[in-house]
Amino acid sequence: MADPTKSPDDPPTMRDVDAPAQIVVVWLVVLVLAGANIGLSVAGLGGLALPVQLAIGAVQAVVVAYYWMHMRRGDQVVTLSALTALFFMFIFFVLVFADYLTRWRNPTGFTGWTP
Repeated sequence: MADPTKSPDDPPTMRDVDAPAQIVVVWLVVLVLAGANIGLSVAGLGGLALPVQLAIGAVQAVVVAYYWMHMRRGDQVVTLSALTALFFMFIFFVLVFADYLTRWRNPTGFTGWTP
C-alpha cells in the first residue's frame, strides 16, 4: 500500500535505493540459474528437459521482476499493470496453443488437399 504521507513528487530517498550487496546477490542468482539452464541443455534429460528449463526461466523472471523491477515496493497500480500483462500473455499463449492443436497434419507427407 502506498505511503499516505509521501507525495509522488517527492525526491527518491535511501529507502528507494537497493543496497549494492543485494543487487550483486540477485545478479549472481540470475547468473547461476542461467548456468543451470545451459548445463541442463547438454545433460540429456530427454522429455524432462523442456519443463525443467521453463521452470528455471520462470524463476529467473520472478526474481528479476521482484527485485530489479521493484515489484516488492510497487503500489497497487504497478501490481495491477503487471497482473494485467500476465493475464493477456496467458490469453495469447492459450490462443496460439489452441491454433496449433487444431491444425491439420498429414502423416503421409502429401502436401495437396483432398476433399
